[in-house]
Amino acid sequence: MNFTAIIHAMSVLSLICGVAMASASGVSAAMGDPPSVAIFFLLYSLVMAGGSILVFLRSRGEHELGTREGFLIVVLGWLLIILLGAVPFRWLSSFRWIDAIFETASGFTTTGASVIDQSLVLCDGSRLAQGLCSLPKGLLYWRSMTHWLGGMGVVVIYIAIIPYLGIGGKKLYQAEVSGASSSQLAPRITDTAKMLWGVYILFSAVQTLLLMAGGMSLFDAWCHTCGTLATGGFSTSPASVSAFNSFYIEAVIIVFMFLGSSNFVLHHQMMKKGLSVYLKDEEFRSNLVFTILGGLALTFIIHGRAIVDAAGRAVDPNIFNAARHAFFQTVSIKSTTGFCSSDFDMWPDTARFILLMLMIVGGCGGSTTGGLKHARVILLVKYSVVQIKRTLFPHSLSNVTLNGARVESETLHKVLAFFFIYFVIMAAGALILCTQPGNDLLSSTSASISCIGSIGPGLAKVGAVCTYSWMSDLSKAVLAALMLLGRLEIFTMMVIFLPTFWKR
Repeated sequence: MNFTAIIHAMSVLSLICGVAMASASGVSAAMGDPPSVAIFFLLYSLVMAGGSILVFLRSRGEHELGTREGFLIVVLGWLLIILLGAVPFRWLSSFRWIDAIFETASGFTTTGASVIDQSLVLCDGSRLAQGLCSLPKGLLYWRSMTHWLGGMGVVVIYIAIIPYLGIGGKKLYQAEVSGASSSQLAPRITDTAKMLWGVYILFSAVQTLLLMAGGMSLFDAWCHTCGTLATGGFSTSPASVSAFNSFYIEAVIIVFMFLGSSNFVLHHQMMKKGLSVYLKDEEFRSNLVFTILGGLALTFIIHGRAIVDAAGRAVDPNIFNAARHAFFQTVSIKSTTGFCSSDFDMWPDTARFILLMLMIVGGCGGSTTGGLKHARVILLVKYSVVQIKRTLFPHSLSNVTLNGARVESETLHKVLAFFFIYFVIMAAGALILCTQPGNDLLSSTSASISCIGSIGPGLAKVGAVCTYSWMSDLSKAVLAALMLLGRLEIFTMMVIFLPTFWKR
């Protein structure tokens, strides 16, 4: 194990985190926070940067990474940035360490589950949370930035600058960007990372401008862009997007949530070859069909029934409003973003069941979403059909294809293993939560599904307008672990617990 290379990588990831946090100092000063907040962000980022540079210089040199080093850097890197990112929450607010770590893990893994106490009070006809509204703007900005950095992956930033650090990055890329199939835009891994981040930055800029055109301030527009493209869901308001009460803003967010749930490699190819690239991709078509059918089904179910938006306002349940809230929640839940336009926990059980199924499926591989991913679902369905046919025709070929290409048996075995382990861990998480006081079955199960799928809101006590603040410390620790397992797609994190991983 090349520990020098691992330490070298950790120093660079700390430096990236420090540079990002330094921007919070400027935002804090510009938004009128107490001077102590801006000073804290500045000093903390300087300490991180200074320490990172010293460690980097001591460990510099040519470092070739093997498979084991790649996996370990990804896992340790995510743990490191979560711990570093939790410090501002601990020292600039009343967060306890477990709450600070939970909130930061939720941010970087783009889950969007929050422990900020939302004791709702009536204010100008809208419900506001004292906890969220009382946080410094600089801290709200950093909270949203954890989404933006975690969406495309802090490690992918690191991969993009690898040529300047003397480190081989292919194994690192494979450990960070896992899935049923991995796409590469360029022969060099670093070029692929740069292209993906280029698309991500471009989409971020476009969405921010579009939201500002709808009346949002630059601060709100950027923070909601971070939560949208990264499919995270943190908002600057406890009423989420309902606080703006704008169909235009919801429409813009729907579009970019869907783009965030799609493969970013496709977005880059679309810029060169046109929109036809999307429709040729089997996974994209599946994502689109699921979204449309889910939206139509929810529209039919909630039409004519009582609808309450996330700000607590009663909404006329006509067909337009039913479709507006149905499609927003469909895209939000299915893209694992977690923004709320309405209190969907008040919807009929049939609608909530559909949302629960959409949580499990998630978005596409190569996106910023969580869940099983459509590529895996497609392969599971096709493989099941093939096995049913072989019951009648035992000697028939068992070819399974994706986008016209035959899928290797090794990939299918990995998908089956992932499917099994995913649900075992999800069930184990729900079981542990059920043992804790105050946790009912529906809340525990939906919280486990939500956190391993990087979604955020669940049902019952962790529903659309609720937080996780009431849960026990053990519950929060378990859910934070589920978030990280889901973000690293299980295998990347679990492999380091194998005894053979540490053997020479």
